[in-house]
Amino acid sequence: MKVEATIEEASVSQSESRSGSNYYVQVEFTYQFQGSEYTSDQLFPGSISQSYDTRSDARSAIEPYDAGETVTAYVDPANPSDGFLERQTITSPFEFVALGGFVLLVTALNAIGARKPRSEIEIRAEPEYASTRYQTLFGVSRDTVHSFSTRLLKATILVLPASIVGVAVLLLLSGAGSGDPVYLQVGLSDPIGVLLGIALLAAVTVVVSVLLYSIWSFTEYRRLRDRIPEPRPPSPFTHPTRLVTILIGNHELETYGQRIQKTGVAFLVVLFFLGGLAQILIF
Repeated sequence: MKVEATIEEASVSQSESRSGSNYYVQVEFTYQFQGSEYTSDQLFPGSISQSYDTRSDARSAIEPYDAGETVTAYVDPANPSDGFLERQTITSPFEFVALGGFVLLVTALNAIGARKPRSEIEIRAEPEYASTRYQTLFGVSRDTVHSFSTRLLKATILVLPASIVGVAVLLLLSGAGSGDPVYLQVGLSDPIGVLLGIALLAAVTVVVSVLLYSIWSFTEYRRLRDRIPEPRPPSPFTHPTRLVTILIGNHELETYGQRIQKTGVAFLVVLFFLGGLAQILIF
């Protein structure tokens, strides 16, 4: 809930560590909520403070909050004493923990996986065993889905970095790349807004194209698996240790193993881009 607040004091503090100096900001402000007066010093919600690499960056963060200024604060009615000024979530520590946990999981799965997954798997020739599975995807030819997804991916891979570079160039020309802080209001019809929209659309298109390719690749894997004589090896997609070992191992794999690698990597790329888009749209 929004309330009016009065800035009492804004300051920057420095903390020394072995890796260098970190700077923290503190903004003390008062506000009234339901007839009671409160004092808070939280710039962001939550108990985690954001650190800055330079003093100038920290000062830029508190520049709008001069003593005596009237600003808008935000209050949780269930906990009105913890008001804050910026509706932004500090996610860096959690991202670090998530990344570390993912790396640890992959390392553990690879450690307990087979050292030498089978690379020579007999696959019956297509004329000998023609798979009738997944002859079409989404009601169209599977070859059409494959061709469309790869062409779409090639196009968006060119558009996405080009639009991001364009935004960076326009920001530099506007003065945002100088030492002084510059505050820009960007509309959808402005050049920067148009390029940002193109970049977001390209990122979404990358996800769609890689997802289409992932589905096609997984069905191709299933069609290859149908051509393996019994007894077939366990499916890597139901045995994480085997899948991780195949994905990150430097093995000379045949057609079947290569298809597993490509399918697994494609799904990882989809998850990566979905996580990035979620962070942009939510936070």
